[in-house]
Amino acid sequence: MKTRTLICGFVLGAASALIGTQALSQDHDGGGSGAGGGKGASGGGMPGPQEMQQMMEQMMKTMKPGEHHKLLQSSVGTWDVTTKIWMDPAAPPSLTKGTSECKWVLDGRFVMEDFKSEFPMGAMTGGQVKNIPWYGMGLFGYDNFRNMYVGCWADTMGTQLLTMKGTASPDGKTFTYYGEMDEPELSMIGRTVKYQTKYIDNDTHVFTIYDLAAGDNYKVVEVTYTRKK
Repeated sequence: MKTRTLICGFVLGAASALIGTQALSQDHDGGGSGAGGGKGASGGGMPGPQEMQQMMEQMMKTMKPGEHHKLLQSSVGTWDVTTKIWMDPAAPPSLTKGTSECKWVLDGRFVMEDFKSEFPMGAMTGGQVKNIPWYGMGLFGYDNFRNMYVGCWADTMGTQLLTMKGTASPDGKTFTYYGEMDEPELSMIGRTVKYQTKYIDNDTHVFTIYDLAAGDNYKVVEVTYTRKK
């Protein structure tokens, strides 16, 4: 059985159970077509056939990927990545190389990223820098119901799951998200962060992280993606 069929069956089953529960409640309370009975969902009673049809149409509308999702196509592909990390704004950034693979998943609803690079351990404390393997995974899409772009990210540099919400510029070239990030080494929770992706052309885009808790547009990470030929 396909997953979508299973989910639709679950939703319809849940709706049927809800209707049955409401009907039993009305019978118990002396409802029905008399006082308070058959008023529809807006009247506190059982949804009528027309309202149920509208509910199903709304659900189907929010399920389908659309034009907003197509703007994420620019991220799809295999990329060489160059990562710059600023530990001290007065000092040059640490620089590492890596790769990224981005592909559509869940029938075009999300782009999944598989990221592999290195992280400069020791740069933060001023000690000897040693690059260690750094792996990350992300999901990015568009929420039809909330009318906003959404994403989540996890990697081997911690156990937190980062989430973000945002918008695209009118030309579809810049995506700006906001979220929160903990800093365990500073014992800080919920620092406000801005994430921004700018598409330079079909073969190049730049992802930047700004720590807004440290200052307006305080850049801490910049990742340049160059499409593999």
